[in-house]
Amino acid sequence: MTTLELRNVNKHFGGLHVSRNISMGIEQGELTAIIGPNGAGKTTLFNQITGYIAPDNGNIFFDGLDITGKDPEILVKMGIVRAFQVASLFIDETVYDNLYLAALAYHGKNGNFFTNRRVYKDVAEHCHFILEKLGLSGKEKLKAFELSHGDQKVLDIAIALTMKPKLLLLDEPTAGMSPDERVKMTHMIRNIHEEFKLTTVFVEHDMDMVFGIADIIRVLVHGELIAEGNAEEIQKNPAVIDAYLGHEVL
Repeated sequence: MTTLELRNVNKHFGGLHVSRNISMGIEQGELTAIIGPNGAGKTTLFNQITGYIAPDNGNIFFDGLDITGKDPEILVKMGIVRAFQVASLFIDETVYDNLYLAALAYHGKNGNFFTNRRVYKDVAEHCHFILEKLGLSGKEKLKAFELSHGDQKVLDIAIALTMKPKLLLLDEPTAGMSPDERVKMTHMIRNIHEEFKLTTVFVEHDMDMVFGIADIIRVLVHGELIAEGNAEEIQKNPAVIDAYLGHEVL
């Protein structure tokens, strides 16, 4: 079953054509990477899928429904959730409160810190479950700014999971991380993809990560989808080698 489908999606910014007739179908349960050089249109594509900008023409479908140009808030309620390249956190609040407030907002409940939290036992239990699964247990009382860069990115993904996504989009999840943090994030993405039974799409420049975990890899160059396939197919694709990978990766 196709979870996300793009049909001839186009976007211009002035004279710059940043999405060029992009068509693709992402299947339910797929873990897919979108790669390409800087300026290829990857973030613009994410922005169109998540409703932050609308395509000039073409259509985007989610679970068979046309979602082209719908507001981000509506798409989140439908199950399309995104974690950003730069973590969006309440840096002066605790790890737990970052999750708890996001979960309350998603469920439409009162986010006042002085609310009796026992009233929202279901929300609290879900937050603790996510903290445990993402390796943040024991860090609940730390302020977000006290976390390492890597753990701040993990927390941002944890916040996304409180919104119970069907489709999770991750924008450069290993950006700015140390080698050890990148390895940890790679394993975590695979684990949460399987644990939460997600369809996951991520933009990434770390080719070891991409080739290590992605079921399908899609390559954008100058706003055009030039290739899609598994790791072996992408590594051997002459157009991808010339435009992005180079021969040194072979």
